Amino acid sequence: MIYKALDYIKEELAFYIDLDESEISVDSLQKMQKNKGQGLIISLLNVEEEITLKNTPHYIQQKNSLKYREPAIFLNLNIIMAFDFDHYSNSLKQMAETVEFFQGNRWFSVENSRAANPFPTTIKKLIMDLQKANFEQLNHIWSICGGVLHPSLMYRIRLLKLQSDVSYDANEIDTIQLDSNLMG
Repeated sequence: MIYKALDYIKEELAFYIDLDESEISVDSLQKMQKNKGQGLIISLLNVEEEITLKNTPHYIQQKNSLKYREPAIFLNLNIIMAFDFDHYSNSLKQMAETVEFFQGNRWFSVENSRAANPFPTTIKKLIMDLQKANFEQLNHIWSICGGVLHPSLMYRIRLLKLQSDVSYDANEIDTIQLDSNLMG
């Protein structure tokens, strides 16, 4: 599911800023450090659970029966988009076009997908938020990856829903018995 989300974003971005398949990829930042002129690399930095949506019911009504199912987990994906084109000016141009694209397309779903790149049916909606990173944070990220700082953007992709299809029969509570001897 995580890869499907990142791959969908990659395909939409490649179409909008006119990159061919060899110039954009979903990969680790270490690949960029090994080979110069990789183009645009989208890399996952961190996954966080959206705890504000954690209070959902464990029971679901299906036709005439009650089922127990663990609630869905909603994830936020923190990604970095690093630009390493043959010329530094081209990296900055592609970065500016990327910001422009996500400014005009903050969310993705079935309703606004292109026919050439259908939105994954297992995902409901993806919301893109540009993240602020100070020099210290950028230094840590690039140091972990082996060194050289490249023009980059950090985004949070919000509300990726993961839900298992496993459910169990649950007994419905249809009567309550009171013991009047306990009251008193």
